[in-house]
Amino acid sequence: MDSMIPFGIDKTLEKKRFNPTLIYKSLLKETDISENDARHTMKQVIRILIGADLKIVTSPMIREITNTVLLQKGLEIIRLQYTRIGFPYFDLTERFKERENSSDEIINHVKNEYENVSKLIKTIQTANRIDLRG
Repeated sequence: MDSMIPFGIDKTLEKKRFNPTLIYKSLLKETDISENDARHTMKQVIRILIGADLKIVTSPMIREITNTVLLQKGLEIIRLQYTRIGFPYFDLTERFKERENSSDEIINHVKNEYENVSKLIKTIQTANRIDLRG
């Protein structure tokens, strides 16, 4: 099965054999997911990667697939905890074209998005607690 897993490109643009346990470790480190859910999520992501017959994968791609699997499992808060905050590639490209120095705007956007995700997590957690009591 390991031979079926595509190669990964890391942030240095170096091609390396992708290690699936990185998904598991990342989920446990970055979220409140249980070990069992992290293991099952990792396995499902690997099945998707193998089924897609990809030659190369990247960390952002794996995170997007992982977030989709988390949503399919109904793990909405975990998905929010695992989300990537920032700009889509197109939007950031446009911002760089429009202004010479847009770093303050970019930083403010990312900060606001982070704060909104934090509020969403708290709102959903509160709603879930209310649902459990009622």
